[in-house]
Amino acid sequence: MKKKLASISLIFLGLFIVLGAFFYGAANALPYQDATPELIAYQDNNAKKAYIVFVLGLLISACGISWLRLLSKTP
Repeated sequence: MKKKLASISLIFLGLFIVLGAFFYGAANALPYQDATPELIAYQDNNAKKAYIVFVLGLLISACGISWLRLLSKTP
């Protein structure tokens, strides 16, 4: 039972990380009227970071899902 709860917690942790990365990326992508090249470079760097965190969250959720499926197959 504890292993099943841990795998479900891992799934939700990954989904919360994905959601946080999505909101971070959306807040970072707000357009500015006269954006300087430094600001555009800063936004591009933050967008790359948000994408990496987004993918890591998906991988964490995928690990939790595969762990839950493995637990459901074993008697």
